[in-house]
Parts: sequence; C-alpha cells; structure tokens
Amino acid sequence: MKTHHISLLTEDADQNINFYTGVLGLRFIKNSVNQANPRRRHVYYGDFMGTPGTVVTFFPVPFHGRKRIDARHFFQGIHFSIPTGSTIFWAKHLTDAGFPTSLDAFGVLHALDPDKIPLEFHESDAVLFDWHINYMTDVPYDKQITGVIGTELHVTDPAATAKFFKEMFNVDTKHNVINLEDNQQIFLVATPADDSVPQWGAGSIDHFALSADNQAELDAYWKRAEELGYTRELMVDRGYFRSVYFREPGGNRVEVATTNPGFILDESLFDLGTTFALPPRFAGDREALLAYYAKQGVHFDDVQPYTGTGHLSGTVEVIHGDETTSNN
Repeated sequence: MKTHHISLLTEDADQNINFYTGVLGLRFIKNSVNQANPRRRHVYYGDFMGTPGTVVTFFPVPFHGRKRIDARHFFQGIHFSIPTGSTIFWAKHLTDAGFPTSLDAFGVLHALDPDKIPLEFHESDAVLFDWHINYMTDVPYDKQITGVIGTELHVTDPAATAKFFKEMFNVDTKHNVINLEDNQQIFLVATPADDSVPQWGAGSIDHFALSADNQAELDAYWKRAEELGYTRELMVDRGYFRSVYFREPGGNRVEVATTNPGFILDESLFDLGTTFALPPRFAGDREALLAYYAKQGVHFDDVQPYTGTGHLSGTVEVIHGDETTSNN
C-alpha cells in the first residue's frame, strides 16, 4: 500500500500556488473545482506528470481569519521525500525564500508553509527521471521533491486505528508507526479524549489517500469495510481517478484512489494545470461555473503551458518515450 495524495485547506489560493510551485518546485497539474461543492476551487500539485504518490491538493476557502481547531482527531503535516544529500540545499532554499527551517536529531528538515502547515523533508534514495522531472521550476532536477511519503494521524485510540489499517489494508503498525511500502509512514499520535470541538481552518487536512491499481481493488475494500463494520462514506468517480472514502475509528477520513486514468484525462502533458479542468460529469456546468468564477476574479490562468523539449541542458536528453496526450 502506497500513498496517492493528500488534500488540505488553504486561506489564500495565490499565496498557496506561489509557495508550492515557486518555492517547493512542484508543478501545478490541475486547476479544477471541489466536486462536492463546485463553487469552491481545487488546485493540484505534483511531479511533472502528476504521478500518484507525488500529489498534494488544496481547497482554497476564505476563512476570514477563523482559526483552525484540531480537537480530538486530525491529520497533521505533509512529509516529503527529497534526494539523498539535498537537505542542505533545501534548508538554504527555504530560508532564502522567507521560510525558516530546523533540523532534528534524525536529520529531518522541518518548515512551515504559509498556512502554518508543518512540512518535513526526508532524504531517500528515490530520484526523478524522464517526464517526472519538473522542467518548469528553478529547483535543480537532482534536488526536486520526489514524493509524499506520509503524515501524522492524531487519534484518541491509536490501537483501534492500527487495527483498522491492518484489517482493511494488511498494513502493519509498529511503535505507533503505520508502515506503508517504500518507507512511507503514517505516524500515530495519541490525543486526549476530551469534548473539544474541531473547527476547519487554513491548514486543516481533509483527507489522506492511499493508492489502488483498479476498480476491483476499490470494490474489495468497500465490501471488506462493510463486513468489518467500518464506516463507509462514498464510492465515486472523480474523473482523474476513482475513489472510496472511509472513516477510520478515530474519525479521520481515509481515501483509497486508483492510479488511473490520471491527470491527462482532459489536458495534454504539456498543458497540465493551464485550463479550467472539469471531470466529464461536470461538462454541462462549465459555462455557468466559468461565469461564476469570473465574477470572483478567477480566470483559471494561473500557469502557462510547458513549451520546452524535456532537455536538462543543451546536450542532456532525458526522454525515453513520446509525450503522452489525451484526445478527451
């Protein structure tokens, strides 16, 4: 079981886009809407192709200064993997951009994003190659973020949540660490069992998503949750992937999403993030939504298409195959 994406809330879309693309060097891969409420935006970042396991998404919401209250159960933070030996680069890069960093005893770099979301940068042997490299950033290719490898999951009963992951996904937990594949981890943290009331705010994490290969796997998880008595929320076709949503015993939303069809469903690889993207089931609402957003000053023109050739330099060619496009 591997990560697929993580979805959070942000107060300021422009600030968020500038940080995740301009500072972290991720690619803006999809400019869309919240499918549960199409009058809210949904922006997606990832590697150049939008590969599952590299994707971070945000719902911009005008909280008007309302503070986030996590209370008894919540996800906390985004853990990124970075190439071996790149921590020094990232410490300077983030600090120079106005985001102070600290290094813990395990060599993990820590920082806060503009919404005060805790970010961790873990060195790993993973490297980007070919069309996974983001050619649209100043972050050097051999320093670029290689994936989303985890988060913290705060619950009142870590043992019950660990049991959920074992029974649902056959994932083991040791010392309150849920161990996914490829050294990806979700850290369980115990919270007080009090009566505090949570409140969504900037930086809140809506859900964390794991990967599945196909619809058959989703069907199996859906059936298993019913048999085991776990809370099932929704099975839905998101266009770019199909998903099932559950509530783990602590009350947090866990999604499982397919790795296909992917983000080239409605845009070519070169055009990702440059148009107003709507999954097919919203096609009839396009003009009405464009008119609504235009009144809000949103024109879905945050980024421009990639016009390069996939060269890292004038002589280094990193393409192993042709560009992937979609006729949809």
